[in-house]
Amino acid sequence: MHICHVNLAGGFSGGERQTVNLIRELAKRGIQQSLVARPGSRLWAELESIQSLGRRETAHFLLGHGKGDWDLVHCHDGKSVYWAWIESRLRRTPYVVTRRVDNPIGTGRLTSAAYGGAATVVCLSSAIESVVQQRLGRVDTVIIPSSFSGFPAAPDAVEAIRQQYPAKRLVGQVGRLLKHKGYHITIEAARLLGSLRPDVQFIFLGEGPDEQWLKSQAQGLPNVSFLGHKDNVGDWLAALDVFVFPSLSEGLGSTILEAMQHRVPVVGAKAGGIPDLISDKANGLLVSPGDPEALASAIQFILDNPEQAAAFADAAQAGLTAFSPASVAERYLGLYSATLQSQGGG
Repeated sequence: MHICHVNLAGGFSGGERQTVNLIRELAKRGIQQSLVARPGSRLWAELESIQSLGRRETAHFLLGHGKGDWDLVHCHDGKSVYWAWIESRLRRTPYVVTRRVDNPIGTGRLTSAAYGGAATVVCLSSAIESVVQQRLGRVDTVIIPSSFSGFPAAPDAVEAIRQQYPAKRLVGQVGRLLKHKGYHITIEAARLLGSLRPDVQFIFLGEGPDEQWLKSQAQGLPNVSFLGHKDNVGDWLAALDVFVFPSLSEGLGSTILEAMQHRVPVVGAKAGGIPDLISDKANGLLVSPGDPEALASAIQFILDNPEQAAAFADAAQAGLTAFSPASVAERYLGLYSATLQSQGGG
């Protein structure tokens, strides 16, 4: 079995991290793999230790179609679906698609043909599956979630972070600085809690195109800090008292899994695939999307009820087995095998 992974994203965010996680896990199992990605993509650096990985660079889905000996193509981003469709037309190579976002699929003829030609569209959550089925009808779908990445945390580094904020409770949000991620909702929650909870500091980790707009929204709020990209994200997650994820729309929200792994209680929005990860009042709290008052109230509840917060964290950590990189890789291996058998391949 030779799997060709395709990810033509221009940047590096959650989908690319998941691509790395899967390729690394499959390499441990001796699966022959190749990667098609853009020149200069961070994917190459992340995967450079896997010497057996076949490599092909292309800047556009119309390019890079020289003969390959792979049995199956796995598409990891939107542009790669078109690349795989062309491959299937040239060499009848079957392909599967991982759909990571819950926004509507385009209605153009090429998009319809490319998604319609997939053997299976893998959806990270029930919300994504609903969108795909509404748009594409009889296309086969299956839900396979993202995995946690296992970002490590060193106790000394965690303590050093906490010492940067003496006598403060830390509420954090991590990810790309995009409006739909709800950072502006967190900022408004911080505004509401500013005078009520002077012991709380909100910290944002990440970069993104809406950074300047968000900073303007937080102007004059001493309880909000933008810290940019951090290589040691595990240390920062482990230092938090509460992790918030108030996205207005979201395919799944794999960063929630990273916080859960470090036993940090989580507050998320009832949007997209987030409820697939958070069961309200069982392993975390859910609030209505776009509601800063509800978010502020949930944050206060967790801070003021340490026993309940610990119970949420324990329940969340206990449910992480299904989201481990190994578990997710096994599910993809099963899908690959079933696809090849149905196609008459090996």
